[in-house]
Amino acid sequence: MTLNSQHFQIFDLPATGEDILKSFDDLAFDQYIGNGNRWRRFSQYRLEHRDGAWDFERLPHRPYVTYSKFNPIAGGLRRHYQPIQIDLVEHIREACAQIPLPEDDVWQINVHQYRVIANKELQGVVVPEGVHQDGHEFVVISVYNRVGITGAELTLRGADDKEEPIFTATLPTGQAIAFDDRALWHYVTDIVPIEEEGHRDITVVSFSRWSERWYGEAFEEEAISEGRG
Repeated sequence: MTLNSQHFQIFDLPATGEDILKSFDDLAFDQYIGNGNRWRRFSQYRLEHRDGAWDFERLPHRPYVTYSKFNPIAGGLRRHYQPIQIDLVEHIREACAQIPLPEDDVWQINVHQYRVIANKELQGVVVPEGVHQDGHEFVVISVYNRVGITGAELTLRGADDKEEPIFTATLPTGQAIAFDDRALWHYVTDIVPIEEEGHRDITVVSFSRWSERWYGEAFEEEAISEGRG
């Protein structure tokens, strides 16, 4: 559809201010997923292309809900996270340009801000749900910091053969990847501390058309009821 012939694109993040980098120190513990090694904030937006640029409207804060078919660990639950406090609009604009996001539709995005740590007591699990799709149209993963770690190797796999990687890379600080979530499956290996403790700071932005939005009471009830089967 867009992106490169394999449905992904790697790109450099715009300049990142200290306010963004320091904000990862102030995330709240994620009690719902992971093995006690993850902190997170979460916000949602409506995007519409107007006068040559994407207009961002932050939506009233709601819990995060996903389908169990995409996340068997924490799908079908209302997960209550604190909202994101920093301005990531310019970074998301760059992601829109890299896809490039079709301008003839209105979009809804979920924005997750994460820190994953690893130490002698906590395994650095990055993706507890294993090889998966997120259930959106496009996904962008951006790496803001890697401190005292190795690992976090990303693999992309085709939807027709999710066992065989088509691309493998370890994204460094300041780099991001955009991909077609319907064409690809993805996975990231654990982080491993070099000494006592290390961490990896990222954001994940998931794009859905407004007509297929992951937002609101009706969507939440649908996702929860589907999980109940």
